[in-house]
Amino acid sequence: MRDTVLQLDPFHRLVLAYAKAPDRSRYALLFALDSRFADVIRSTNEILIGQMRLTWWRDILTKPAAERPAGEPLVERINALEGQGESLAPLLTLRDGWEVMLDDFPWDDRQFDNYADARGGGFFAMALGEDELPAGTSFDYGRAWALWDFARHCSDAEMRQSAFGRCSELVNRLPSPDFDRSGRPLSILCKLMVRDVSKGQLTADLYNPASAGSIIWHGITGR
Repeated sequence: MRDTVLQLDPFHRLVLAYAKAPDRSRYALLFALDSRFADVIRSTNEILIGQMRLTWWRDILTKPAAERPAGEPLVERINALEGQGESLAPLLTLRDGWEVMLDDFPWDDRQFDNYADARGGGFFAMALGEDELPAGTSFDYGRAWALWDFARHCSDAEMRQSAFGRCSELVNRLPSPDFDRSGRPLSILCKLMVRDVSKGQLTADLYNPASAGSIIWHGITGR
């Protein structure tokens, strides 16, 4: 797992520290692959090129382990996790969510829904070790988180506000997040998201002393 962890930024490494030991490799792969998909979108100027790069990852996730290329640390982590009996289906769904990001702005309701359902549902399902995330509070928190994370990183002011508004609408009608110990990294992310919604303002840098203190306290106590 060490190579995958070293690819993570300091914020995700801090969140990862509060995953249960048996779940840590799964979270590490999830954070790293989600970040890799983000890099694909961030570095793509031509839609076709972006689609080809994401299609490569779809092929990786659907091929038998013996047919996957060697030498890529994330692929090795995928092989290891699959070898432990973990389903890769949520990672395919996560990939589909990122593919929506190749659509031109502005988005309509359908595009926002497709993105939030796939990225949020895939991310939270993988984190919780499920093949897919059924409709319910966890799925809605996944959708809200995907919209919040989109808003935090989007440079288009109108799209950023639209995504954060949709996130806030979801959060304001949901009960407080209630994940068991296996979902502690998710509850950390949700706590930070709910804090932004309550302030009506996005936190630009989550790796700051105030946020780090909140993460550490919640990571240890669950409160």
